[in-house]
Amino acid sequence: MLTSQVNARVLIVKKLLPLLLLATLGMLAALPHIAAADDQGDQGLNGAHHQTDHEIGHENLAEFHIRLAGDQQIPPVNTTAFGFAEVRLFQNGTSTAIEFRVVVCNIANVTLAHIHVGAVGINGLPVVPFFGTSSPVSSTHGCIVLAHGVRGPGDLIPRPDAGIGNWTDFVHALESGNTYVNVHTTAHSAGEIRGQLVSEHEQQDEQGDE
Repeated sequence: MLTSQVNARVLIVKKLLPLLLLATLGMLAALPHIAAADDQGDQGLNGAHHQTDHEIGHENLAEFHIRLAGDQQIPPVNTTAFGFAEVRLFQNGTSTAIEFRVVVCNIANVTLAHIHVGAVGINGLPVVPFFGTSSPVSSTHGCIVLAHGVRGPGDLIPRPDAGIGNWTDFVHALESGNTYVNVHTTAHSAGEIRGQLVSEHEQQDEQGDE
């Protein structure tokens, strides 16, 4: 009698054991999802989320999307190299700043890149540095991001003789179309590819006049 009771209990345990194992595995599998849901809930309660530039007061003032080419240099440079530059002027507290990205293609031995002051057809001095290195950078088959970041008043190279004595002067020149992006190489130390910084708004106005 005792033996039969023991055997019955063993049989019950054998049947329940797989069910307990399955239940345990199910709970373990659900833990990451529960934790993620808790994190999302905490973020929602605390109001934590990725803020846009507009939300944190970085009002967009002007945008520039330009092409860089050798034929824009003065005098023109015969090169297969080209590139693109994006510049965004935005309000940064009580001052302003620029966010930029410079892409270069099919180019060898880049040494420097700046914003220069100067109208179309005129060579000017560099006023805001974008890139500089003692080890030239090349991308002879395709494109690379040469430089990107943010520049502000502390990065300005004053040029009083060119009318750029402070950051406000620079912003005025930028908005007036009197600045350009210039990429220098070892073969063309004065600049191999260049593009005038004309805002999207000005480009639309020019197209409308045509």
